Amino acid sequence: MNIRLCELSFAYPNAQPLFDRVNLGIPLQGWLALTGDCGVGKTTLAKLIAGLLTPTAGAIQYENDDGTPAKWTIGYLFQNPDDQFVHFNLEREVAFNLENRGIHPTVARQAVQRVLHNTGLYERRNASPHDLSGGEKQKLAIADWLVSQPQILILDEPTAFLDIPARIELYQNIRELIEKGLRVIWITQDEYELAIADQVIELGQT
Repeated sequence: MNIRLCELSFAYPNAQPLFDRVNLGIPLQGWLALTGDCGVGKTTLAKLIAGLLTPTAGAIQYENDDGTPAKWTIGYLFQNPDDQFVHFNLEREVAFNLENRGIHPTVARQAVQRVLHNTGLYERRNASPHDLSGGEKQKLAIADWLVSQPQILILDEPTAFLDIPARIELYQNIRELIEKGLRVIWITQDEYELAIADQVIELGQT
């Protein structure tokens, strides 16, 4: 998988451009850490890649390993997982994306149960998302996207609100998902997370 920025420019209204005619090839081969100082545009670039923002000019191209054009499903997890929860219990929350796509209820139910088992949340399926611990909320946020089987998962500083045990568990979960074929873009300034990533791109470097 490759992401290619082609003469990419982006500016928020009434602000100086964060990116001005950037050309960059980004190969994705597992766990990519995206880092840089505050305000350099890490989250903005991630949202552009995910399609949550539109470039002011230029384009983002997605390519298979052989260079042919690709179209991937990309999941985006916000720094605070509470920002993406919309339902009153875990089972309904995870089913939401499938319902929006018109998936048959029987197929959707099986997929939801499988993902809840895989993320260790099945026993809490009737709980409210807002009653979960910080680590469990991150698991649920990941489950929300895994049920749709994305090829790429973008996480925006996902350990910001987690204690050490919850961080370690999240690292293990992400590594297991990568071993199953998921590609991960992880926004971070944490030195340990930069050390365990497979690739690191630092924005703001000349």
